[in-house]
Amino acid sequence: MKKKISILLILFALGFSLFAQEEYADENKEFSFIIPEDWQCINYGTFKYNLVVGERIDNFTQNIVISTEAYKGSMKQYVASSEDGLKKMIPNHKLIKKGEFKNDNKIQAYKFVIENEYEIAKTKKKVRQYIYTFKNKDVFFICTASVLQKTSEEMEEVFDESMRSFKFLPKAKTEKKKKTEKANNN
Repeated sequence: MKKKISILLILFALGFSLFAQEEYADENKEFSFIIPEDWQCINYGTFKYNLVVGERIDNFTQNIVISTEAYKGSMKQYVASSEDGLKKMIPNHKLIKKGEFKNDNKIQAYKFVIENEYEIAKTKKKVRQYIYTFKNKDVFFICTASVLQKTSEEMEEVFDESMRSFKFLPKAKTEKKKKTEKANNN
């Protein structure tokens, strides 16, 4: 009996912790995902989507940046193009790993893990970036999670869990469609 109660309490606690996590949905309701525990969304103004930020360690704030790119082609073609782009933009980066990424919502996805050295507060620091790419028709959504290399092993599973929850939301009806429907119903 005590064993059954213990198991129920563990399941309840696990369910409560999952429920407590915050889901981020962009302003246009294009996508959403569960953000890492104790992280927050901030509007930085110059970005299309909110930044998701975590703990600040050694003058570096852990973060997830979301961007989009229109691209007519397959995931394979986009990934090849992205690899070429990384070589040009960050020529000294080290590719740690790459491959398909399994998403809970069955969205076609790919993951790169790279490492590079950046100057942060006048000190060179190794930063590891987890780049998750999701395809939605001819638009690719890129979620780049960045942490200091020294905290990267503990954070990779946190980022993977968050990105496994990534999903595209059904398109909301535009105001024009709503007005037309309302006029037709009258």
